[in-house]
Amino acid sequence: MKIAGRNIVITGGASGLGLAFAEHLLGLEARLWLLDRDQGALVRIAQHLRGTNHHVQYCQCDVGIEREAVNTVQAIEDESGGIDVLINNAAVLKDQALVSKLRGAVKKHSATDWQETLQSNLTGVFLMGREVASMMMRGHRHGVIVNISSISRHGNAGQSAYAASKAGVDALTVTWSQELAMYGIRVVGIAPGFVETAMTAKIPRLFLERIRDKSPLKRFGTFAEFGHTIQYVLENDYLHGKTLELDGGLRF
Repeated sequence: MKIAGRNIVITGGASGLGLAFAEHLLGLEARLWLLDRDQGALVRIAQHLRGTNHHVQYCQCDVGIEREAVNTVQAIEDESGGIDVLINNAAVLKDQALVSKLRGAVKKHSATDWQETLQSNLTGVFLMGREVASMMMRGHRHGVIVNISSISRHGNAGQSAYAASKAGVDALTVTWSQELAMYGIRVVGIAPGFVETAMTAKIPRLFLERIRDKSPLKRFGTFAEFGHTIQYVLENDYLHGKTLELDGGLRF
């Protein structure tokens, strides 16, 4: 796929990897629609990006809420004339052990945090993928859905909800690749390791340093490296049904 002029939707587009993807794709002359729950951040980012390129729109949307996902995708479809790419990047991180013990008291993983994590990270991917794929099919439009997974999809202590949600995202990537290929829709996953974002900033610094030391490359990824990866995923029309690991060789 040639990226220039393509209509690309990025969820979680106001910060972190979503913003990195946006900045890289703007440099390739894509037309962007950024989705995020944070309206203030969206306005600030859109104003910044429009300073160099006018093809940036933003929509406040909680992708885990069905009516918001449905209405937002329809509005973008009507405005753009057809969505070419969906990058399912929005996610939340609420780390906690299944059960833990402190000063003799047993603390259990919050069911509320479990539900919120799965609603955003997994249900949001499902809803956005469903809506965008249906628009592509109706318009007989070939396109790409990119699901952002995580190194944690294999399981990681303290991340029951996050790991489960990202393993589910991997499963959706494989399932959709088998279902949507006949309609000219490619589906690819990217599983990032660690990169310095607002999400990883919530992780204790000592823990991050231990992870960096455990990595064979002794460093985290950069936004530029992830931008290069999203370009490769979109431009390589034979890449389908796979999740690319971009983690510097790190294994938990």
